[in-house]
Amino acid sequence: MARITDIDTCVLKAPEYPHGGWVLVRVRTEDHVEGLGECFVPDRAGSGAVATRGIVDRLKEVAVGRDALDTAAIWEEVYQLCVRLYDRRGLAIHALSGIDMAICDAAARSLGVPLCQLLGGCFRDEVAVYVSSVWVDVDRPGQTLTDTERYVEEGYRAIKYYGWPGFGSAPRRDASLLLKLRSRAGEGVDLMLDLGRPTSLSEAIQTARLIESSGAGIRWWEEPLSSADDADNLAELTARTDVTIAAGESELTSFAFRDLIEGRRVDLIQPDLSWVGGVTEGRRIAELARLHNVPLVPHNWGTAINFAASIHLVAAMPQGYLCEYPVTPRTWGQGAQPGGEEYGPSPMMVELVRNPVVISRGRALVPKAPGLGIELESIHAEESSQTEPE
Repeated sequence: MARITDIDTCVLKAPEYPHGGWVLVRVRTEDHVEGLGECFVPDRAGSGAVATRGIVDRLKEVAVGRDALDTAAIWEEVYQLCVRLYDRRGLAIHALSGIDMAICDAAARSLGVPLCQLLGGCFRDEVAVYVSSVWVDVDRPGQTLTDTERYVEEGYRAIKYYGWPGFGSAPRRDASLLLKLRSRAGEGVDLMLDLGRPTSLSEAIQTARLIESSGAGIRWWEEPLSSADDADNLAELTARTDVTIAAGESELTSFAFRDLIEGRRVDLIQPDLSWVGGVTEGRRIAELARLHNVPLVPHNWGTAINFAASIHLVAAMPQGYLCEYPVTPRTWGQGAQPGGEEYGPSPMMVELVRNPVVISRGRALVPKAPGLGIELESIHAEESSQTEPE
């Protein structure tokens, strides 16, 4: 038996979310196993993370006392409590995500197997990752071009860009810079765009045509229109462009992804395990995508915990092939400025755990240790210095 005896939480802080952006969830069992999970709530004021922590403390009543191996059964009971007390699509689902991730980690650790085995088996020992995300300052693109060359030299075969205010408003300028990015990356490297937020369908179509005709060979355009508030226009855009349209990072539960997929609203879906309902729900979405032959690439702007969980999910997917790797600076507008105070990856990716997922030449090595295969760097230091917002 791996009966759950306790679930505790704390709020994590980093420069990009100085008052808290993540809730660390830890599940403990009677056989002295500890599972790790994460909720990501991108609110720079920190109030969202604190509220989510409180919801976890309420929802955990359903899970404590249950066998950690009953992952799906616990998920359903917690979800029903969300429905009765909170909501089906808000912070309660973020809270459920962290609880479920930690329970799945504890269950796999109790069995002494990697998480991907608990999910049905590992289809691959390595998972390709893409660099997320390189900031684009359209007036001073030199750093972006240099970063592109550097990541390619390090072995990455996919890079995503963000920033670039006003993308699409100056077609000649933007097409020229897209071609420069392609020239620096070379052929055989996927380039993706998470930028440009059109205000209408017609504007989105014009921007999509710019991307198509640029000759840069863009792999996908991410979240050009809201998948929830503007779903019909998003579906129309997907149908009317040859550019692959990706979305779903902010969607919650498999019900939302069912609508995205069956409505043919996007070409590629991007569930985030720390938002969508955790590993259990992520596995359901992966199967839904497989049945409809829709590519799935997990979104991740969280910590090393969510990244490890995402790698295990992709490893356990027959059709899995790629995962987001947030290795760049995350401070909006800063970009990778050498010597800057916040230059380098988020501490949540490089300092939170002592043994993060190993990256070699643009590929993540699937952890072989039980569960997620990672351990917190310093539990006591983390508890004392990163708990509550200031």
